[in-house]
Amino acid sequence: MRDGRTVALLAGAGVALLAIGVVLGSGPLRAALLGDVGDEIDTLQAQIEVEAAARADAEAAAQAAVAYVDGAAPALLADRLAGAAVLIVTVPGADGDLAAGVANRIVQAGGQVAGEVALTDEWAATETTTFREALAEQLAPTVIGEAEGDVEALLAHAFVQGSTGGAAPSAADPAEVAAIGTDRGEVLWSLLVQAGLADGAAAQRADAVVMIGGSDAGTLGVLADAFAQYDAPVILAGSPGQTAPYAGSLDVATVAGDEWTMGSVTVAAVISESLFGAVPHYGPGEVPGILSASAVPTGTAG
Repeated sequence: MRDGRTVALLAGAGVALLAIGVVLGSGPLRAALLGDVGDEIDTLQAQIEVEAAARADAEAAAQAAVAYVDGAAPALLADRLAGAAVLIVTVPGADGDLAAGVANRIVQAGGQVAGEVALTDEWAATETTTFREALAEQLAPTVIGEAEGDVEALLAHAFVQGSTGGAAPSAADPAEVAAIGTDRGEVLWSLLVQAGLADGAAAQRADAVVMIGGSDAGTLGVLADAFAQYDAPVILAGSPGQTAPYAGSLDVATVAGDEWTMGSVTVAAVISESLFGAVPHYGPGEVPGILSASAVPTGTAG
């Protein structure tokens, strides 16, 4: 199959040669002046027509596939996430349409979008460095399981705990959790929002977390690593470049893609798989096996 550049070159050459052909017509003058070039014109014209037909067929097939998946999604996903509370997290540069599509699929699968939260541009801005350091010092006594000193990690854990209703890391000391109190999640989230570093509606609980990849790989990595230390499974969805650092990860599932009608269905299926303890990884166009299974039990974590 030719790439776009080849097709463009063929088209350009074909237009020029076809123009000559039109001027000269198809009689003896054309044959005398063009000779074998006339045959090349005919060949190029045929190739252009074949390429155009192939592109049209491919586009029609792709549109039909997208329409089919969109229409079949409720049946494919039915009750896969029954009762599950899912938190959606976006970072600067994240695809808003992808986040909205994932939210829709969660509902189609019988789950609930427990919260939709976001990091703001100020989270990693150079001009807020000193402010973030001071804020981290203020938040440290309320953040569970993260040693002081690493500002980025501490703020990431504050974000996780604030956005999930006060969840604690899997390895946290229960006594430490009990000592801090039950309202720390609300307190942390309120402070992060007031500081302009976070936005959105936090969850009261999260059985699973879907992160939508963005433009800042460093910020995305710190936050994903923080979420991975908690009980709720983590799914990272985004472009192949955004998900590549976690390909094969044992802690963070990934869905890489560039077309999100099918991709959002895959994300919902991966949430279901993750709730059963799997950490799957899917590339563009890859479809989870459970979408074709006739009977798969569903449930939630927590």
